[in-house]
Amino acid sequence: MVFEKRTEIFVEPMIDLKKKFNEMSVLSPLLTLYTLIYLGLMIYDFAAREKFDMPVGMMAVYIALVGAYSADKEIRRWMGNEAPSKGGAIFVYAWLVFFLVAFLIQSFAPTFTMPEDLTAVSLQVLGIFFGSKASKKIYELKTGKGEEMLSRQDTVLAMIKEKGKAAKRDIMEALKISDSTAGRLLDEMERKGAIIQVGQHKDTYYVVGQSANKAD
Repeated sequence: MVFEKRTEIFVEPMIDLKKKFNEMSVLSPLLTLYTLIYLGLMIYDFAAREKFDMPVGMMAVYIALVGAYSADKEIRRWMGNEAPSKGGAIFVYAWLVFFLVAFLIQSFAPTFTMPEDLTAVSLQVLGIFFGSKASKKIYELKTGKGEEMLSRQDTVLAMIKEKGKAAKRDIMEALKISDSTAGRLLDEMERKGAIIQVGQHKDTYYVVGQSANKAD
């Protein structure tokens, strides 16, 4: 019995530790530290005018870290466990600003040479960043959490309140959207209680729900 109690005491903190730990808690600070070091070395390399050699292999490790961080973030979002934003866009802008400044300085002062990996790093980081943005936009459209979908919901509610009811076909024509998009929009609004489905199949129409009435 004593042994079993000690085992439970040992296992519980381990389980609690696993709940608190996730890849993002390690990737985020590691990527931030690596970015600051790598960008700092790039700036020094540019200012030193070929008197400093960048360590070999830093770009490959950096792009791998950025890709891993972005992939982990998107997986969590699509699994319904979205992590709070860490302001990663700041580093993307930092790379682009440094690239632009270095390019302009080199154009007017040829004694300066742009670091060898700067162009490749800037383009790859930019590509990963916009890939993540595209994934987020698709997720918001599919789940009805985006600003565009919310705007459509307001339009549908206003239409139903004005006419008393609205069929799916009416909503499709008013918003210029496809049958599948209208279905997702109406399902999300029904789930929130904003509208109520009446009838079945071809005779189906929608009226204002309780949550919308309370908001008024």
